[in-house]
Amino acid sequence: MEKKLTVQFPTQGWSQILTSRKEILDAYDRAREHARAEEVETLHGRVLEASVRAWLQDFLPKRYGVTSGFVASPGLSSDAKVPHFDVIIYDQLESPVLWVTKNLDNSEQGRSRAIPVEYVRFIIEIKSSFSASNIRHAINHLADLLLLLSGVDALGERYKLYLPPSFGCCLLFAELRKLGKNTLPGLGAMIQGSCIRGFYGGFILRSTGDVYPNTGLVQLMLSQTPIKPFQGIDFAVSESEQVSNSQYIGTVLNWFEANFARFAFDLVAVLQGKFDPTKVSSFYGFGQSPRPDDASN
Repeated sequence: MEKKLTVQFPTQGWSQILTSRKEILDAYDRAREHARAEEVETLHGRVLEASVRAWLQDFLPKRYGVTSGFVASPGLSSDAKVPHFDVIIYDQLESPVLWVTKNLDNSEQGRSRAIPVEYVRFIIEIKSSFSASNIRHAINHLADLLLLLSGVDALGERYKLYLPPSFGCCLLFAELRKLGKNTLPGLGAMIQGSCIRGFYGGFILRSTGDVYPNTGLVQLMLSQTPIKPFQGIDFAVSESEQVSNSQYIGTVLNWFEANFARFAFDLVAVLQGKFDPTKVSSFYGFGQSPRPDDASN
């Protein structure tokens, strides 16, 4: 009888995808050490951003380009201040690049590009640590896009002014700087992202002190009743905010090794218009490191 395939755990690519996460964090840690020695306080942040962009450029389907830079629109005046974003994912097969600025290192990852609004698919804002102040700063920066999100171009419109209906954005953090730290203030701050169309929450690459390569996933959650806050080691829920007579919004954080792969493949699904929050986007990269109790089973 012919054998039928079923999904296996860990799945193919599990350890390799976790290696990409480790390489990003290793580069970040080296930069932090240099920053301490040389008193260059922002070095590790720039290295983190460049490492994430380099990984995404290798990982994503080749239709999509990855750059830091600016979102341009003919609906904005020529003297309008154009904010700079850490990671812009765009349709590089169709998009022109309006202008390029370079850092002193002149590397590919040191370049910032201006992308026309209609070709921008996703924006990621990156911060070193998960904290309420960093979250508020990042969400306020994403809010610079609100004018470009305030409308939708008519079907067949020749001169596009707004970000596409499928546009998405999220936050990415290198770390929570203590395993088991109270995350409720940060989770409460994440709720403010709900005012931005296409906001998908955030990811935390590690919790310092965790012996396992877990990644934190922060998601918005809706409820018809108030949500009570809860803080645990691997799971936390923020206090909710009321948004209507019968609807409350909060955020939930969970730590799991497969969350880094989930970030990667959820992003692909969003870009391809296939994302479904009720389903796993892909089983590639799913697995779990052996636990001490596993030896007895």
